[in-house]
Amino acid sequence: MVLTEILKSCPGARGVLFDLEHVVNGAKTRIASTGLEARCATAHGDFFQAVPEGDAYIMKHILHDWDDARASRILENIHHAARPGARLLLLEAVLAPGNAPHFGKWIDIEMLLLPGGRERTEEEYRSLLVAGGFRLTRVVPNQSPLSLLEAVRVDS
Repeated sequence: MVLTEILKSCPGARGVLFDLEHVVNGAKTRIASTGLEARCATAHGDFFQAVPEGDAYIMKHILHDWDDARASRILENIHHAARPGARLLLLEAVLAPGNAPHFGKWIDIEMLLLPGGRERTEEEYRSLLVAGGFRLTRVVPNQSPLSLLEAVRVDS
């Protein structure tokens, strides 16, 4: 789990795992097995409705599940709950332009067929983030098929 790995690496950090109730309930045993219960709280809900207040939000392979309208709704809810200056970190495949092979292009076909989502280019993420109240500050590619997209909350 991304959150527990971050908390293991950052001993002074605290986090909240937020997901659907059955997902959170299933994760509690894993959190306990890491010894992080004191620093890793849980909360359940629907991110299309609201999310907990916070300074930073991390989502791995979430926005690619949804079309632009629903992905924007998630981002708007995060913007509403985020404190001024909050950071948003996304771990997503970022499609390269052109026809060069890329793992994300295969996943794009799967997303279009199953949940109705899609993979996006850097510019598409930039536009989506702006619509949700965020500014993309950087994209960090790495050895995995996913990149880290960092965004900051824009105060209205």
